[in-house]
Amino acid sequence: MEGGAYGAGKAGGAFDPQTFFRQPHTVLRVLSWVFSIVVFGSIVNEGYLNSPTEVEEHCIFNRNHNACNYGITVGVLAFLSCLLYLALDVYFPQISSVKDRKKAVLSDIGT
Repeated sequence: MEGGAYGAGKAGGAFDPQTFFRQPHTVLRVLSWVFSIVVFGSIVNEGYLNSPTEVEEHCIFNRNHNACNYGITVGVLAFLSCLLYLALDVYFPQISSVKDRKKAVLSDIGT
C-alpha cells in the first residue's frame, strides 16, 4: 500500500473485500459486533424472571430493572457503533480530505 494520510493509501483506491476482512481491526470489529449481539440477546431473553407467587417480572441483576435496561442499552449502542465503524472502514479509502480522515481516525480512537 502506498503511503497516505492516517494509515491508508491514497484516496480513490478500489475496495478489495479479501484484504479488508484480513485486517486485524476489521476482525476485532466483527468480533465485538458478535459479542454485542450476545450481550443484548442474553439480557433480553434470559435477564428477567418471575416467581410463581408474583405476577411481575424482575431483573436477575439484584431485582433492579435499571440494571437490565443499562445492559440492554450498552449492547444496542455497541452493536450500532460497531456497524458504524465497519461502514467507516469500508468508506475510509474513498475519503479524499485529510481533515475528514483525521476526524474519522480521532473518533475511532475516542470510542
